[in-house]
Amino acid sequence: MEAERRGSGESGVSPTPFLIALVLAVVAIGAVLAWNLIRPSNDRLTDSAQVQRTIGQYYGALNKGRYADLVANTCTKDRAKLPAEAGFSGARKAAVEREGEVTLGQDDVTDLTVSGDTAKATLTLRYAKAGDKTEKASFVREGGKWKKCS
Repeated sequence: MEAERRGSGESGVSPTPFLIALVLAVVAIGAVLAWNLIRPSNDRLTDSAQVQRTIGQYYGALNKGRYADLVANTCTKDRAKLPAEAGFSGARKAAVEREGEVTLGQDDVTDLTVSGDTAKATLTLRYAKAGDKTEKASFVREGGKWKKCS
């Protein structure tokens, strides 16, 4: 009788616990993925990471001459100091001719500290013609987004 049971393909082990574990794993992975899709990306980043992203966007906009992006990453009180959009291209061109393009790598941002809705960092700006310049930069959170501010 034992030989007959073995011959029919049954090994005596039920697949049910394995199927339950598989279903639980799929549900857990699905829940984590859904949670990350539902939450805005800013909510998934630390304040320090959001400030670093603002730094990259600000200097990227400056280098590429994207006026709207520069304004979007500048605090309200400093926007009045920006040249008008019509004069931005000429001002940028003069600065590039004088100092060269500026680069700012991830290692060029140091001493980043966040305190509530303000942040400070030391930036080493690397100009192609003028060499390296160190700048103390300040940031404020306005409308849930970090902005560069003097």
